[in-house]
Amino acid sequence: MPSIVQRTLTITTGKRASIKLDQPTWQAVEFLARERGQTWQEWCKQVLVGVSGDDNMTASVREAAMAGLLGATIMPDLQDRAEQLALQENHALMRNAAPIDDKLLNSTLKHAKVQGGSDFGGFEVLFGFDEHGTDCIWIKNRIAGGLHFAIQAPLN
Repeated sequence: MPSIVQRTLTITTGKRASIKLDQPTWQAVEFLARERGQTWQEWCKQVLVGVSGDDNMTASVREAAMAGLLGATIMPDLQDRAEQLALQENHALMRNAAPIDDKLLNSTLKHAKVQGGSDFGGFEVLFGFDEHGTDCIWIKNRIAGGLHFAIQAPLN
């Protein structure tokens, strides 16, 4: 069972709240706060605007932390994604790059000539030539169900 950590937060002058979360959730809160250039206290205060009662406060912080992580990692903002794709299209290497799923990666590697690679724990970088002899790099994600990434050398 994960250990529960209690932190006390001063919400308004004289009013304090005790928030009890497991350590991974506190790590998520701290990550999200850092992403916004805030302390965990500032981040929590923004979440807790209009919430009353310690139980509701804890639940609100937990929910905001999970939603924030999902938004930051799994479901990025669509506007951000559009900007990323536009930037990618203007870069010579990234123009020929794409996320690929397990099935496509396995099929591609089956027909490719992999010359080597490096293991980085959470991911593996492979390099070689695709079935048409084009230089390629494949970044193999080790997170179950996660996407991989393929980069093909620009065609001259």
